[in-house]
Amino acid sequence: MKISDMLYSRMEKSLNNLIKYKRVLVPNKETPVEADKNANMNLIIWGDPQISFISPLRSARVYSACRDVENSNSEFDALVMLGDITEYGAKCEYAFTKKLLSGIENKFSNIFAVTGNHDIRLRNYKKQTARFNSFLNSFENGKASKNGKYYFSTYVNGYKFIMMGADRTAFEASYISDEQLEWLDKELKAEQNSGKPVFIFNHQPLKNTNGLPVTFLGKGKWRGTVGRESDKLREIFEKYGNVLFFTGHLHYCTSQYTYEDCVRFKAISVPTVGVINHGEFGKFTQGYVVSVYDDKIIARARVFGEGKYVESSVPNSEFQIDLK
Repeated sequence: MKISDMLYSRMEKSLNNLIKYKRVLVPNKETPVEADKNANMNLIIWGDPQISFISPLRSARVYSACRDVENSNSEFDALVMLGDITEYGAKCEYAFTKKLLSGIENKFSNIFAVTGNHDIRLRNYKKQTARFNSFLNSFENGKASKNGKYYFSTYVNGYKFIMMGADRTAFEASYISDEQLEWLDKELKAEQNSGKPVFIFNHQPLKNTNGLPVTFLGKGKWRGTVGRESDKLREIFEKYGNVLFFTGHLHYCTSQYTYEDCVRFKAISVPTVGVINHGEFGKFTQGYVVSVYDDKIIARARVFGEGKYVESSVPNSEFQIDLK
């Protein structure tokens, strides 16, 4: 038996044991996750599943979150996972993530993911790019780059979606090449007269946003960020003024830092669905349900593993972005 197959079998056995001995969160069915039929678009956005062959509890949490979606009577326009899909970028980890999501993929018209540092930092870049894109293409409605890179753009219900990703192997930050920055500038320029927001998804946030450095180990201006291209990326966002920038990576809970109005763009840091969420509201399996209308966007935080929306006393449990 190949090592990847052996590890997959071990992951499957571990999850089954956790279910058998009732160590898995069971989502409440009384408050199902909902898509608003009056909205132009409904999304579910998760940060950092970080499925690992050495940490079965992460698989159990994502399993619980998927059961919450499975309990829903709604269908959504997209599921977006904001990087660190896996811990080591291993074949067995991608295969097991596919298994966990297989019961809910029919709930989404599109399935997207961006790479995180854990997905790419230990492996050959070209091979890992092919592995990641193959993972996305394994879903009937999966969307991946077709040019051998991580970054690409597409439209969902008339709204431009831009997926970003590192252009070389990087350990913690995300190296964004001049080529990708120039491409991004052109993509945003093409939308500047559309009157619609552009949804950009990346694993790491910009420096000095979303509570950094406090929300990522508390020190170092670059820690937890995109990296040295952060200022260049911010300059592009500010040039056009219609950007919604969704990121993961920080492993920080729903909080006052989740949503930041940066005037010319909006920065949204999404909690994790698989690993620990630090901060005061430190529950597992957090994420956001986002509904988009002509004049506004409403985002609602949810603890998917419990099947509940986050209570209103938690900062940014629900926030609204007005569209001009």
